[in-house]
Amino acid sequence: MDSSDTRGRLINTPGRQLFAVERGNGPPVLFLHGIPTYSYLWRDLSPVVALNHRTIALDLSGFGRSEKHSSWDYSVAAQADAVRSALRQLGIERAAFVAHDFGALVAVELLAREPELCSHLVLLNTSLRPAAWNGGLSPLSILRLPLAGELALALSRRWMLKRAMALYVDRIDRLTDDVMAHYWWPFEHGFKGTLLNLARHRSARPDDFERWRDTLRQFTIPALIAWGASDPTFTLVDMRDLAALLPRARVQPIADANHFLPEDKPQAVGRLINAFLAGLN
Repeated sequence: MDSSDTRGRLINTPGRQLFAVERGNGPPVLFLHGIPTYSYLWRDLSPVVALNHRTIALDLSGFGRSEKHSSWDYSVAAQADAVRSALRQLGIERAAFVAHDFGALVAVELLAREPELCSHLVLLNTSLRPAAWNGGLSPLSILRLPLAGELALALSRRWMLKRAMALYVDRIDRLTDDVMAHYWWPFEHGFKGTLLNLARHRSARPDDFERWRDTLRQFTIPALIAWGASDPTFTLVDMRDLAALLPRARVQPIADANHFLPEDKPQAVGRLINAFLAGLN
């Protein structure tokens, strides 16, 4: 199953290549996905934003159609290095960031390094509390165990991925065979090694989280927090925590939506982002 997009291309960054899907024209908007998705997550949301903007949906290093190697560094810092290099290759020096889950950590790391890179910040279902990233309900927890993790991935099948994702999607009807074939594609093309790597190597240290929290406390540009309210992992507690760090941000919990908000409410969230970027309430 080839999950390529006609607008997609590989971008060379030092030591690795990132895949990007671009749409539209205008002020740039960068989309950063989380675990275990890739740019395909934004397929129905980014065209709405692309009505008024140039959208760039990247596959993080080791994800989707980006280059993979099981021994590479996939930490937040390394991901931010690669994204920054990709932005240079694309000729982008300032963009709105729309970031979900793990991608939000990468976005805030970029903010901490170069706040001038970001014109607007949109955060979807994530957390800057270290405890929220340790264990919990994640189906990926088993991957931390030696041998058991390798066995679990060796035995994994597309229907298992669907069952796992269904815990985090309210619109389960959207997880069609075709959609799941696209989400499963990276698992057959090197992504299992990325997952093991992420599960067994620390992506960020506690002091990174403190640095990111301080970054948001000092953040003065427009921010939007949009949240799938039924997320069992990154709950409304995490939404309120981010809102406390960004007291001037617009906060929008969304009913009947789960962790994968771009799956549950792509058009509605796309319109919400467009209104936010236009400066409308």
